Amino acid sequence: MKSFNGEYIATLLKVKDPGQYSNISISDITIDSRKAGSSSLFVAMKGKRHDGHEFISDVVKRRIPLILASSKYKKEAGSLVSGSSTKVIYVEDTLKALQQMAKLHISNNGRLKKIGITGSTGKTTTKEILGSILRCVAPTAVTPGNFNSEIGLAISAFEIDRFSRYSVFEMGIDHAGEMDTLVDIYTPHISLITNIGYSHVGKLGSMKAIAQEKGKIFHDSVERALMEESSSFYRFVENDREVPILPFGVNSTPLVSDVFSLGLDGWTFRYNGRPVIIRGVGRHTLIDALGAIKIAQMLDIEDEAIIEGLQAFKPLAGHSSVRQGDVTIIEDWYNSSPDSTSTILDCVSNAVCRGKKRAVLGSMKEMGSYTHRAHTYVSRQLKNSSIENIYLFGKEMYTTYKELKPYRSSNQLFLTDDYQQLQRRMMEDTKRGDLVLLKGSRAMEIERLVPVISTIG
Repeated sequence: MKSFNGEYIATLLKVKDPGQYSNISISDITIDSRKAGSSSLFVAMKGKRHDGHEFISDVVKRRIPLILASSKYKKEAGSLVSGSSTKVIYVEDTLKALQQMAKLHISNNGRLKKIGITGSTGKTTTKEILGSILRCVAPTAVTPGNFNSEIGLAISAFEIDRFSRYSVFEMGIDHAGEMDTLVDIYTPHISLITNIGYSHVGKLGSMKAIAQEKGKIFHDSVERALMEESSSFYRFVENDREVPILPFGVNSTPLVSDVFSLGLDGWTFRYNGRPVIIRGVGRHTLIDALGAIKIAQMLDIEDEAIIEGLQAFKPLAGHSSVRQGDVTIIEDWYNSSPDSTSTILDCVSNAVCRGKKRAVLGSMKEMGSYTHRAHTYVSRQLKNSSIENIYLFGKEMYTTYKELKPYRSSNQLFLTDDYQQLQRRMMEDTKRGDLVLLKGSRAMEIERLVPVISTIG
């Protein structure tokens, strides 16, 4: 996040006397009291498990300069900050206030070209690649990490400053109506849907509902709308939104030719006749790159900048990134669905390594009534795979285990819902030269294995 004066923040919130906050400098916004520091705006928000107002005393001890709190807690909060340097701005609803604050801040940059990216998978990679390209030509604001929800997007807005000429923000949804909120905060000129998959189907109910909700990123005033060329929901979304959609992909992104997989080293292709290497494993990374390239072309970005940005891209941890060492680890633990699991399993199956291939697969969450079907699908992908050893983690993975058991020996197939058992088994089995895939929904915290496996040599 950029640094902003407290008076500016108060002005966005329409405080009557914003000048009283002029001596405050804000360089981050957080809803997590544990992450609050001496230059934070702490937004006290009521969540599913906790109410941020309960932690006001904690952030005051951290000498936080500014709190956004509900007027319902004015008496309690007032007594907690009394005698400290911490100031409080009271609003009726802190979430809505944060969102409105973000919306007004974005509107203050009239020259900003806004790009929005959604999809079941690939949002972060597409955003990172496009951001890498656009930074080569002008100041560009990009979603930090995966801040893409109705809270995260509002916080991400403050990556924009008066110098920004482009913004590339993820717009992630997991319930009906959320895209309406996101588009109201951040109304993109160019919108792209990476794909329509099973992620969050448990909350949204069906693939059709997912397509309809994500399709709302193609709002009435959108200038360009893009979807992957082979999407089975391409025509459905186009008809539902009544917006002409442009395709991107191997056959529809111009100037890309001679595509060739480098396995764990990424992809090589020619862009307008010039060689390019992009780091990132799996065909999904290639498709994400082609979507980013197509948007860059729409923005009339020169070839040199597109090539430079592609070459400079580095996958974020947990997003199909490769950690080289005595044991090679594919870190794909940020999230999991049948679609993303299928593509990364294909990549591992085709990869070359000196030792054995091992896949650690955590449960796929938020599948709802599709849970059994989703985990059965993964088992079918694994039946004829060249991956020698499979480690299934989580109670939902029992479905996968049951399907695979007739085809694998006990030495090749392992199931547990206890992390310590999983860790012990991995330490016993994994040897120097092996290739290990770590894949699972975020809730499974598969990344705990990274430092453990990295010690094997």
